[in-house]
Amino acid sequence: MVDFEHRLVKRWSGGAFIKAGLATMAAGFLPIGLYTLFGPADGNPIGLGLLMVVLVPVGFLLAGVGVMRLLIAWLTRR
Repeated sequence: MVDFEHRLVKRWSGGAFIKAGLATMAAGFLPIGLYTLFGPADGNPIGLGLLMVVLVPVGFLLAGVGVMRLLIAWLTRR
């Protein structure tokens, strides 16, 4: 498993991590946002809320890893 993780981290650049993080955050936020805009006023979207609660922090984590990778690459090039 460690070899798989090492290859994955080496394969993905910082920009790819940031894009994946933003896509994950959008996948978590957009369903409940669209439900809020177009859904019934008395609805109770528990599942969409739980999806958002899980995916948005994971997206922030991925984007943070991407920013750290870009920062480390920038500092090592100096």
